[in-house]
Amino acid sequence: MNASDNGRDNAGVQSEQRASAEGRRYNIVSVDDHVVEPPDVFQDRLPAHLRERGPRVVSTGEADVWEINGAKHAITGLSAMAGRSFEEYTPKALRFAEMRPGCHNARQRLVDMDTDGIDAELLFGTLAGLAGGTFIDLAAQDAELAMACVVAYNDWLAGEWCAEDPARLIPQCILPLWDLASAARELGRCIGIGHKAALLPGLPHVFDLPPFADPAWGPLLGACEESGVPVALHIGGSIGRKQAAETLGALGPDAGVPAETLVASAPLTNYGVLANVLFSGVPVRYPQMKIVSVESGIGWIGYFLERMDWTYERHRFWTHSLLDEPPSHYFRRQMYGTFLVDDTGIETIERIGIQNVMWESDYPHTDTTWPKSRELIKTHLGHLAPEVLHNVIAGNAVRVYGLEES
Repeated sequence: MNASDNGRDNAGVQSEQRASAEGRRYNIVSVDDHVVEPPDVFQDRLPAHLRERGPRVVSTGEADVWEINGAKHAITGLSAMAGRSFEEYTPKALRFAEMRPGCHNARQRLVDMDTDGIDAELLFGTLAGLAGGTFIDLAAQDAELAMACVVAYNDWLAGEWCAEDPARLIPQCILPLWDLASAARELGRCIGIGHKAALLPGLPHVFDLPPFADPAWGPLLGACEESGVPVALHIGGSIGRKQAAETLGALGPDAGVPAETLVASAPLTNYGVLANVLFSGVPVRYPQMKIVSVESGIGWIGYFLERMDWTYERHRFWTHSLLDEPPSHYFRRQMYGTFLVDDTGIETIERIGIQNVMWESDYPHTDTTWPKSRELIKTHLGHLAPEVLHNVIAGNAVRVYGLEES
């Protein structure tokens, strides 16, 4: 059995029986989980003339790595630590055989979800990058290959991986953002095959893309609003070398900066993303658009809304602000933050907005709550009123992502 073989097991049968016997009601939804793309995703889907340059897995003897157009991309161990003890965590590149099968095998993922009591999860890729950044970068060298890779990834995620149980495995598309007109067309195609959100970098200028205030974004952002598909802004989706140095104090593995600096600071990188999206006037121009700050935690949001409102009140005249209302108005109307365990955020949830927060598991990354999600939910969220708890761990996600219950 290769890494992408979805050999038959009981997970799909169990979920089908549960859905048919009880109807579909989501009790726990994780809005941020990840897949490690199996080796055949691209080679099986790229046009023949692109396969030699396209992504393929090669073995170095010690690890499996992706090779794209001659460049190697390691699969860091920190992306696939589910099932390991904290003492076993490692950033070293891994072989697929060393990963928990649920990292790259859809049916085994369903087994792990059943173990953890998770009814559904929203999915991000690994090789593709948290906002499709791998292929945005590739487009500067080979736009034809990059476009084909985006299409192949989106087709695989919706048509193969999530097809194992479309009610539980929820795809989110990446887009060819170097060509915003093509990105809008790809979004429409992806919605048609089942994708429920679009992944964007919160700081597009890092990729030499137009800033969000630029009218060039109009067709794509307008399509997101019209379709009701949320825009997901995952932490790290825009972080380049300069931004890492300034916001995380880290330049790379040889910079002499403690690794914990990066790990501890990572969720807070979205404070700049949140400010950029808001002050760029995106929610003013697209009042029905849903915008999700992913894996950023929520404990800082109450203060940052206060800080942004303070900034707006004092500085909007000389900055010629694009906002008509304080930033907190737009956040509570159409923006959301996600968290794993965040006691500070829960203590301030009414300041943030009960309807504006959603829970996540982050499987199979190092922060994942798997396989103790239900236990941690009970410990950290069990004191909430039942209707509030349900909204935080499922109801808000059902509403924001348009999941169907019966």
